[in-house]
Amino acid sequence: MAAALAGFVLKQLASLAVDKASLLWNLKSDILKLQNTVSSIQAVLLDAEGQSGKNHQVQLWLQRLEAVLYDAEDLLDDFSTEVLRRKQMDGNVVANEVSLFCSESNQVAYGLEIANQIKLIQSKLEEIDQDRNQFYFQTFPVSDDKEWRETYSSIPDVVVGREEDKRKIIDMLLLSGYKEKVVVVPIIGIGGLGKTTLAQLIYNDDIIKTHFVCKVWVCVAENFDPKFLVKRILESITKKKVGDLALDTLKDLLHEQIKNKHILLVLDDVWNDDRGKWDRFKNLFASSAAEGIRIMVTTRSLNIAKLTATKLIVPHELQGLSEHESLLLFEKMAFGEGVEPSQRYVEIGKKILRKCYGVPLVVRTMGGLLSSKETESEWKAISEEQLLSLGREDSDILATLKLSYDNLPSNLKRCFAYSSLFPKDYKIDVKTLVQLWMAQGYITKSSQSSLLEDVGVEYFKNLLWRSFFQEVTKDDDGNMESCKMHDLMHDLAVAVAGEEIKCLSVDSTGSGSLLNVGDVNLERIRHISIDLQDRNRWWSDIAWEAPALLAKATRLRTLLILKNCSRGAELDRSCGRIFSEMTRLRVFGLGGAKIEISSFVFYKLKHLRYLDLSSNEMETLPNEMTRLVNLQVLDLNFCQRLWLLPVGLGKLSNLVYLDLYGCSDLSCIPAGIENLSLLREFPFFILAKAAADSSRETAACLGELKSLDNLNGRLVITNLEWVKDKSDAEAANLKEKSQLRTLELFWSPANNYNMAARRGCDHERSILEGLQPHPNLKRILMQFYGGSSIPTTSGWFSSLRNLVEIGLFYCGKLQSLPSLAPLVFLQALKLYGLDSLEHVQSETVASSSPSSNNDLQFLPSLESLSIEECRNLIGWSARDTEDKSPPLPRVSTLKIGGCPKMVSVPRFLVNFDEVELKDVSSELLGAFGASLVSPSAHPRFEQLSLECAKDFPQGSTLNLTSLVMLCISHCDDMTTLSPSILRHLSSLQELQIQYCKILELEDGDGDDVSPQQVLPSLRILTVRKVPKLVALPKWFQHSSNLQQLELYGCDNLKFLPNWLTELTALETLTLPYHGYISSRCRNSTGEDWPNISHIPNIEVDGKYVQQGGRYLGTFEEEEEEDSEEGGDIGGEEVEAEQQQQQQQQGASWHIQISRLSENCFARITCNLFEKCFLP
Repeated sequence: MAAALAGFVLKQLASLAVDKASLLWNLKSDILKLQNTVSSIQAVLLDAEGQSGKNHQVQLWLQRLEAVLYDAEDLLDDFSTEVLRRKQMDGNVVANEVSLFCSESNQVAYGLEIANQIKLIQSKLEEIDQDRNQFYFQTFPVSDDKEWRETYSSIPDVVVGREEDKRKIIDMLLLSGYKEKVVVVPIIGIGGLGKTTLAQLIYNDDIIKTHFVCKVWVCVAENFDPKFLVKRILESITKKKVGDLALDTLKDLLHEQIKNKHILLVLDDVWNDDRGKWDRFKNLFASSAAEGIRIMVTTRSLNIAKLTATKLIVPHELQGLSEHESLLLFEKMAFGEGVEPSQRYVEIGKKILRKCYGVPLVVRTMGGLLSSKETESEWKAISEEQLLSLGREDSDILATLKLSYDNLPSNLKRCFAYSSLFPKDYKIDVKTLVQLWMAQGYITKSSQSSLLEDVGVEYFKNLLWRSFFQEVTKDDDGNMESCKMHDLMHDLAVAVAGEEIKCLSVDSTGSGSLLNVGDVNLERIRHISIDLQDRNRWWSDIAWEAPALLAKATRLRTLLILKNCSRGAELDRSCGRIFSEMTRLRVFGLGGAKIEISSFVFYKLKHLRYLDLSSNEMETLPNEMTRLVNLQVLDLNFCQRLWLLPVGLGKLSNLVYLDLYGCSDLSCIPAGIENLSLLREFPFFILAKAAADSSRETAACLGELKSLDNLNGRLVITNLEWVKDKSDAEAANLKEKSQLRTLELFWSPANNYNMAARRGCDHERSILEGLQPHPNLKRILMQFYGGSSIPTTSGWFSSLRNLVEIGLFYCGKLQSLPSLAPLVFLQALKLYGLDSLEHVQSETVASSSPSSNNDLQFLPSLESLSIEECRNLIGWSARDTEDKSPPLPRVSTLKIGGCPKMVSVPRFLVNFDEVELKDVSSELLGAFGASLVSPSAHPRFEQLSLECAKDFPQGSTLNLTSLVMLCISHCDDMTTLSPSILRHLSSLQELQIQYCKILELEDGDGDDVSPQQVLPSLRILTVRKVPKLVALPKWFQHSSNLQQLELYGCDNLKFLPNWLTELTALETLTLPYHGYISSRCRNSTGEDWPNISHIPNIEVDGKYVQQGGRYLGTFEEEEEEDSEEGGDIGGEEVEAEQQQQQQQQGASWHIQISRLSENCFARITCNLFEKCFLP
């Protein structure tokens, strides 16, 4: 790290040596002298760092050097900051306090102080330089970090040679002959062998997706706590945060989620070898009503694999890649896709691969390393490094990965080491990571025109190519969004970071204390992150301990509370004072903590470049914050109470990211943001609401956006009703902002306050004309727009040919839309609350066949169509007829609701994942059925939801043969559902009928329909709150594949028919709180019990009466048994075994109690353990 640090200091010195401020303060000679000394030391650092692992004295020498170089960096950064403030004053941008600083007397005093500090650092470095002579270091020429070869446009997602492993494990998972309900299949192998990758391949396999309704992935690592794991599983299933609930409550929630489902759970990277913990976790699933539970475990430990494996299952031991597979993977990483490698290089690569033992992580890393080496001599040098000693232990693999690290350019070394701030398996946000690197000064611009964040992304790509990062996800625009580190790479990052970078974690067992604090060397620590682990733990748990510890870490440059961990507990005012004394901070992340912002002394934090105050509750920000002239990132995301920003915000001329999204109370943006020419992300622009507002004069107008040419990503502009005229809108110059991808234009709902600003349709249309976007725009959303049409003049709309999404919401006066025909990339169209719109398209579109070329098709890319609450909408087109309109070829999600006058829809090729029709007319239902065109003999139609419909779309029955799931809900006017309709749903597997007041399920005796034709594929039937249901229709008895039946709140259903015994595939019957029927099925003496006793799982009134084919009885029966026989404690399994031993202690007892019912202890009186001593 010393070499990288020395290089950065030299670049600072070179920059300051030519600055006129150094001449003004007479510092040039001191700076040049310091520059020469650092250069002299830098020449030996490559050899010194190589020896440091073997020579403790060299290591101590390097530590001394690093400490002084850090001090030099701080001093030079302080100097640069004051230079920047002086330049601001010269530009008349800054306030009086800087003018005071730049007065003649202060300039002289400051110059003397800086000169003295430079001389002090020079003296320390000269002493260190003298001491180096005892080590006889070799000198090497120092070259700038050269650019790597930008040969590859993307990072390949390469997986080689795991098909046979994948097939074997899938076979084990799908096998149905196991006696156990919970089947565990372990995968074992050393680190880097590809266990996680193999598990991912299996998890995403199409066969697995089809078989398992519910799939959950949890990375366990060292935190094998059953409660924590259940929470993670529930959050994965429900996509919602789960509170700090008792384990019993979590278990009930889990059982509800997995009931009647086939479950696949992956527990990745398991280290727990405590059988008790494992059994408790597994039993949480064993007592559920899931159809089948398969758990796939990945681990490095054979003992853990044997402990977790289901009986008769042999853990799958993963082997290394073969020579051929290793070479194939290596070539893809070293040479890229489609490149014919030189045979000489291949032969050297084969020698290297023989020392990699087929470990994919090592093969990938070595390939990535050699991709940056251009000459044959460089390849040979790598092959002759210390690979000969490589074995197959994790420590040996780590040594090889260290070789790849050693060959990184010095700036990339610092970037990689800094990544140890994140805990293992943490999902790292790539944009945040690059911002943190920027804040620490690790990124160097390759040219004056290049942007730091773009260079930072290239840094990340280079590290990704060399396998230092993995598991990258991308956003809709193809930008890298998140990544993870392999746990061995994380071990390497921690090792090379040494004592300078630490991730502290909070004890999740309840004490809330900071763990691994003893590892922190307060003299050497520079960067700290705090991981709360349990995402529901509050900041206050550590508030008493963290500030006291951090107050002693006087050299701290990073304090980062990891995102989404802190949850808004209030910090004491003293914390602000403590944090304000951390004057060397570059990164300060307090997202989510309730902080008293007034307790901070911001002018002391002059080095600060990254400040995260997101999701906090402050209402204002102090003007003093504008003195943070180095600030690059200011994150105020979702500070929902914030209403006022500092007036001098425009002084922060280095600001690159200003995130105000979700600041719903913010009144306006202060004037002066036009000075923030480096801004790249500024997603939320609020116009002042009225000229009468006191903030209006100091508020930014749209014209200030003109100079922000680097804006990219998303831009939301609100309060557009207060724009004066078209010229004001044009001043924003949106048509030149080529990097914007999403534009959201929001007017406010019309009310008495803003009525004067709503100056008619023509005015609002002219404002929209002035806001013409660049053709590169991909998404446009508008809300409460008051114009009657969208501009088409000057190519306003027709030029936006790259649009993938259009959303129009509550545009109540909009009467027409432009032609959508040119939008060949459009994927999503959302229309909501367009009360004046009668037709989506006013012009006829020429028909084309489904097999036509995409250029001739209408909206060939459209996948999602949503039309809701358009009360006067009549149809899709004013002139089209059903037989002439071209079909939309790719729509998979369709949602139409709250359009009572709508009678026609476009034609669709049947390729649906989900269709929802809510509160629509019978005519529309018929039109929908007639609109469906089958593209092939195997159309796809996954799900149809009918809500508030008057009738079933009868015209569509012939076209619904591929429908898999049907939900009929809240259809209060629907009267019948007869076999003549349902017989066409031959592929239907799930039917839900709920909350339909007058719906009757007819037997269909008068229909010319064979009962065997009705719903032959049905597996799940749910009927809730259908009061007209008197008896189950007879045609259900021929649904021979029915597996799950749930009846709830059907008060007029008086019995269950005896033909239920013919449904031999039925596995689960659920009667939740069903009154009369429940009483007939609650126990073995119930009148309907003979009709259902063959069903393995029966739940009545929220309690299992029968489970796994075993009769459990009712609560009353258990209570009666308990009172008669004290040894049977509420439960399913109680064993008492007397084991008499011939010892002095006399007889001993072994008692095992498990699977107790919920409140059995309330009925136990026990005097057994008197005068007993526990061992």
